Amino acid sequence: MLLSSNTPAENGSCKPRTIRNRSLLILALLSVVWAGLSGCGDKQAHNRAQRPPVPVDVAEVIQRDTPLYVDSIGNVVAYNTVDVRSRVTGEVIKRFFKEGDRLKKGQELFVIDPAPFMAKVKEAEAKLNQSQVQFEQSITDYHRFEGLFSEKAISQEQLENKRVDMNSKRYQVELNKAELESARLNLGYCFINSPLDGESGEIYVDNHNIVNANQDRLVTIKQTQPIKVRFSVPGKFLEQIRHHSQQGEVEVAAIPLGTEEPEKGRLTMMDNVINIRTGMIMLEGTFPNSNAKLWPGEFVRVRLRLSVTRNAVLVPTRAVMDGPEGQYVWVMNSDQKVSVRPVKIDRRNGATDVVSEGLKPGEIVITAGRLMLYPGAQVITRQQIEEIRKGRPASADGARDTKQRNEAPKS
Repeated sequence: MLLSSNTPAENGSCKPRTIRNRSLLILALLSVVWAGLSGCGDKQAHNRAQRPPVPVDVAEVIQRDTPLYVDSIGNVVAYNTVDVRSRVTGEVIKRFFKEGDRLKKGQELFVIDPAPFMAKVKEAEAKLNQSQVQFEQSITDYHRFEGLFSEKAISQEQLENKRVDMNSKRYQVELNKAELESARLNLGYCFINSPLDGESGEIYVDNHNIVNANQDRLVTIKQTQPIKVRFSVPGKFLEQIRHHSQQGEVEVAAIPLGTEEPEKGRLTMMDNVINIRTGMIMLEGTFPNSNAKLWPGEFVRVRLRLSVTRNAVLVPTRAVMDGPEGQYVWVMNSDQKVSVRPVKIDRRNGATDVVSEGLKPGEIVITAGRLMLYPGAQVITRQQIEEIRKGRPASADGARDTKQRNEAPKS
């Protein structure tokens, strides 16, 4: 009974103590966890402070006038293409060049057997001589008949017949002269010369083959100096292109694939219609091609220069990164620590980007070695590392030298 009577009282007194004990235990555990977390944070901060400088490449943000380009892919075509054919039918008896030779205008190419045409010339000359003798005789006869008519020895009709005969002989002379000229032209066509300067292609006939007049192709010659490049740009640039064309020549650069050396030319043709399926307009540029860098059939990168942005801020394209919130760059401060800087890029200009917001001329950006970076990281340039390897102390000028060497390239 005593036990049963004391139990409720004891139970009632134990509940508050149990709650207090549990609260103290939770507070103790939280203290331990917080201490552990604080210890980890201090350890991470200590480790970060102990990290060595990150080797990087840097470049300087520069400012200069920058052209606005429209980039495209173009196809090189010959300035002129000529399929050489014979104007007469005959046997090819001689060839004066090889496939792939550089030909000059007027250079001998082929000879068609001239013997039959020389015979035609002699025949035409004989006919002309004969007709001239007959014409001269008809003149003499006509004058004789004029005298007889004045003496009333012949009739008017007989005199008119002699006049008709004389005129007929005169026209026969003219006809024979034309035949002789045609025969001489055909004889001249036996000797085929190059109509222009250019590159010879495949030769389609060999010696002793019979070729038909104006049918069989002998060789194709392509003029490559100058040369043309055809390319297309979006139709939205039409007004700008027309505007700049009216003000003067529009510069075009053609860059063969696999090289960065452009061939400079000028815009010489703009199509009169925009392709309704693609929305593109076809353009054509002409290039001197003095070093034969461009070749017919070749694909090239084309840059059409439209305008110039004055005092544009330029940064190397390789320095700009894409992030979840937009584009950014790593900027190196004067103490050689880095920070993240959001930027806005207006357009790409070759190996550089035109920056509209976020950077100023003279600032230093990281172009390589970004993988190990974090805000506040200490960096060291490749130039400074090289100085250390050579036994010289790394100087602040090392960063300046490196960024000057790696500054945004000229467009």
